[in-house]
Amino acid sequence: MKQQLTSWYLIRSYSVIAAGILIIALALDSLMLWVLPGTEQSSSERYATEFALIELLLTESGSEAAGLAERFAELSQQIQSAAGVPVRLYEASELAGQATFLDALRDGSVQSFLDGDSREILYRMLSENGPIIALGPLPQVPASTAFIETMVIVSYYLLVALLLFLWIRPFYRDLSSLRQAASQFGRDDFQTRVAVSSKSSILPVANSFNKMAERIQYLVTAHRDLTNAVAHELRTPLARFKFGLEMIPKMPAGERQAEHLDGMKADVQELETLIDEMLSYAKLSEDNLQLPLHEVNLTAWLQQQVLPYRDAQPKVVLIKTPDSDTGPVAFNPDLLSRALNNVIRNCLRYAASEISVSCQIDSQTATLRVCDDGPGIAESDRERIFEPFARLDTSRDRQSGGYGLGLAITMRIMQRHGGQIHVESNDPHGACFVMRWPYN
Repeated sequence: MKQQLTSWYLIRSYSVIAAGILIIALALDSLMLWVLPGTEQSSSERYATEFALIELLLTESGSEAAGLAERFAELSQQIQSAAGVPVRLYEASELAGQATFLDALRDGSVQSFLDGDSREILYRMLSENGPIIALGPLPQVPASTAFIETMVIVSYYLLVALLLFLWIRPFYRDLSSLRQAASQFGRDDFQTRVAVSSKSSILPVANSFNKMAERIQYLVTAHRDLTNAVAHELRTPLARFKFGLEMIPKMPAGERQAEHLDGMKADVQELETLIDEMLSYAKLSEDNLQLPLHEVNLTAWLQQQVLPYRDAQPKVVLIKTPDSDTGPVAFNPDLLSRALNNVIRNCLRYAASEISVSCQIDSQTATLRVCDDGPGIAESDRERIFEPFARLDTSRDRQSGGYGLGLAITMRIMQRHGGQIHVESNDPHGACFVMRWPYN
């Protein structure tokens, strides 16, 4: 699609220039024909009538070839006046040394030659080896005509140059905007975008730049937020661990010291778990990650996923609907299992009595719904909860559960499936997490 769009802009630009040059050429050609209607005729065509008139005057009395010279002498003044140009009559014998010239005249055609002053003279032989009529030198093209022809040619090049300028000017302006945006972006102004007209020739380039800028801005912002959040999350268990190291030497060996050691081990375990979560999130953010998909019966798979929660409080129940009893669906079982369990564990922290899990499949997409009957999630927070380390609970100890990465990882997993996850209200109260992805 992108390749076709780029080709369209190329063809459009080329067509505009080609059509513009063609229109200019046709317009100036029509103007020249209107101003100088005779310029398209050759000299032999323009003087064909004069040759015919001279031949008629010389042969009207049936004069023999031998008497044409005498008749030409008698009618010389009349012939000169009728032709409007100097007229001479030559005998073929006078040009005996010009064999090629004579051969060209024997077919009765008019031949044009230039004299020593580059003036045009027309020749025609009246009959084979007969007298030869010479008209000329012909008058030079009027200066006004030559001037008009020159001005038309100059106008053509000026109009083509103007057309190219009018086409290149917006092109150059858009390229300058792109260069300025790239320069600002290089100075860490990641909000810079290229704004060009929808008819611009570089629109595909500008769109690609803007998409790249959005991606880089997102990555830089996410990296900064993730770095700040990681530093905060790591600081808490490290502080507890450091405090435990300082306290152990001051404690007598015994049960209390063992409790501190157990707490330090728990802090180390927390750090390992946090690092694993962060590595998982980073891996799912890689653009070149390959995601193998498998055909799995979604209903049977979902029953296995809910089975470990049979003794959980609040209880987790699987709701079967007519739409859930269908054939296999394509997805990655391991990653989707992690996504589903992240959502269920999140609901377990807030549900009052029950969590319901259901699935629905149509011709294009598969949907998983996990709903709780807890306090629900405010509409203003429904997008923020999927950001890394975002938690609505103000408490940040281990007992509050999680590190704020579970739902962010779920979001990444659904994106890797080409789908999405969002939160809806669960009437009369509670929240519903809806995971949907295309499986065809």
